[in-house]
Amino acid sequence: METEALDFYRQLREHNLPHFDGASIDFHRKRDPVVFIPRENPVIAAVKKEELKNFLMANDIRRVLVDALFPSRVPILIDLLQHGIEVYVLRRPSALAGFKAMLERRYNKKKNKGKQDGNNNDNNYIKIPRKNDFVDAVALAFTWPKFHRKVDIPYLICWRAMNKWRRVYSVYHKVQQMVEDLESDETPVTLHEDRVIKKAKEFVDTVERHFLGIRRVFEKIKIPDDDVIAQALCCEVVLEVYHIPKKSDVLEKAGIRYSPKKPRPKKKEGAEGESEDGTKPKYIHDGKLLFAVTQLTVKLYHLNPRSKKDQRKIRWKAPKLLRRIWRSSRKLLVTKEDGRVGEALGVSGPSRIERVTEL
Repeated sequence: METEALDFYRQLREHNLPHFDGASIDFHRKRDPVVFIPRENPVIAAVKKEELKNFLMANDIRRVLVDALFPSRVPILIDLLQHGIEVYVLRRPSALAGFKAMLERRYNKKKNKGKQDGNNNDNNYIKIPRKNDFVDAVALAFTWPKFHRKVDIPYLICWRAMNKWRRVYSVYHKVQQMVEDLESDETPVTLHEDRVIKKAKEFVDTVERHFLGIRRVFEKIKIPDDDVIAQALCCEVVLEVYHIPKKSDVLEKAGIRYSPKKPRPKKKEGAEGESEDGTKPKYIHDGKLLFAVTQLTVKLYHLNPRSKKDQRKIRWKAPKLLRRIWRSSRKLLVTKEDGRVGEALGVSGPSRIERVTEL
């Protein structure tokens, strides 16, 4: 598998495709992560998680790109950050499949067309190996930089707390829906809302410790001080969108950018998510972000998601609420203290052009 992956890398380099400046790591829940280092003499190997830091430092790696976040891998990534290694995460897992689809369209379809015309050019052909951990590690290094998100220690700590909160609230929400469908004497379980509130408070407290000024976001969108669940939902949204500079990208991430009555603009060739056969691409979005925004809309405006009238209100109010949260979190990125720029949410502030764009 290593030989096949390295041959794939050489083909990509022959076509002068740019790659990530550092190591790409393909993580798995049960198997050892696969590390790929693109260089003149490329390195690819499966490394035990407890040896990952030493392996990277021995190869003089200062930047890594990982395919996805796992709760069990957060301590490993924090350890890398503490030793001066920058960590980037693939914002959309579908970007990996999108890159391979782009190769198929741009290079391999031309070969097929050449065969039909009797003018085949094998020099432009890229053989895409069968999917495996090593091939994915190589492909990850060549994904588009716009899908790479730089993360830091505060975000990883909050993300792990958010992951725990999401599991609890998801179960609570499903049970709540089931109970609403039953008669009062048929209820098979008891809803322990106090436990959900406890987990929500733990999550909000964690975010507040690492992202100063989050309470000001609550005030901006008028979340009551005693509604901890709404605050936790708001924290979810902030963590997902505060780093995004463009409002249109925020709405697209949540899957509510386009009106269902208007046709969506065609994607450019090579765009992420486009199908190989030229058919209409599947519109991929962050379902967890959309769920948090919807639930927060229901709570703040006291709507019934089962009412058709309120469903229309949710579709209208949710995008506005998302924009308000995004705008509030972006404004808090830069605060002036004694004439100096401070980081209110623990991340770098937007540039002058970005601040003008927000207005």
